[in-house]
Amino acid sequence: MSTIRQTILETLNQRGPLCVGEIAQVAQLSKMATRYHLGLLARDNLIVQTKPAHRGCVGRPEKVYALGAGAHEHLPKQYHLLAGQLLDEIADTLGEKETRTLLRRAGKRIAESAPALRAGAGTEARVKRVAKFLAGRGYMADWADEGDTLALVVCNCPFRQVAIEHREVCEMDMTIVGALLETPAKMTRCIANHDAHCRFVMAKI
Repeated sequence: MSTIRQTILETLNQRGPLCVGEIAQVAQLSKMATRYHLGLLARDNLIVQTKPAHRGCVGRPEKVYALGAGAHEHLPKQYHLLAGQLLDEIADTLGEKETRTLLRRAGKRIAESAPALRAGAGTEARVKRVAKFLAGRGYMADWADEGDTLALVVCNCPFRQVAIEHREVCEMDMTIVGALLETPAKMTRCIANHDAHCRFVMAKI
């Protein structure tokens, strides 16, 4: 999202519904340019028009714009700070070993939500299933046939900032992969180690 449209969203979040002139003043744009950006935000359901108001101005009531339902997803978030703090508290209370156990348990539960695979499915069908399941959860996963082995490549870690500081988070992902593959897999690269992607390799069966 452009800096201008981000500024508009943050301004509406801080000040509430505003008319075009007020938004233009904050964004330091002409009214025409402001309407262009408002149109793009409205198209994506990030802002909505509310009842016209005089807003203390002379003349006919102006259109007033407010945040839409999807706007809050584009406002600053610090979820990783909360997650990191919670992991610290859990580790201080239960210890590192139990923390890892809890994360593996969470990974197993997540894996159980994946669609069932037909009986007798081979390794290729299973790795395809893992890639599709992880891709649907924001991991940007794919797979590759490398001859004697298959590779699962994960290009995005949804918990990257947390995992870099708390490597135990990787226990959850490794459990998901292992539970869905139902066969041993070796992790050869890891985003939490500052690699470009996570990579799992397994033998064909």
